[in-house]
Amino acid sequence: MTGTSGSGSASLAERAAADGTTFVLATFVDLDGKPCANYLRTLALALATTMLARACGRSDVHRLEPEDLVALPVEAAALAGVPLAGTDRIPGR
Repeated sequence: MTGTSGSGSASLAERAAADGTTFVLATFVDLDGKPCANYLRTLALALATTMLARACGRSDVHRLEPEDLVALPVEAAALAGVPLAGTDRIPGR
């Protein structure tokens, strides 16, 4: 029953929750099924990495340099040995 919501069928959201799928991006088109959820997850990840690269002034995620890597929590910066976001300071050094 593609695109319909009969009384006996589960909605896309209910089926996704039963499969353990979390939606990051939603559309108004019900493509009915898990392959759609995987596609949407992959698309959202691709969009997020593109936005990350552009926020760092790069045209592509593959052009990111080690200098672009920073951490937000102080503990993560210290463990990774990268600067704390917004500073040049590497905690613990």
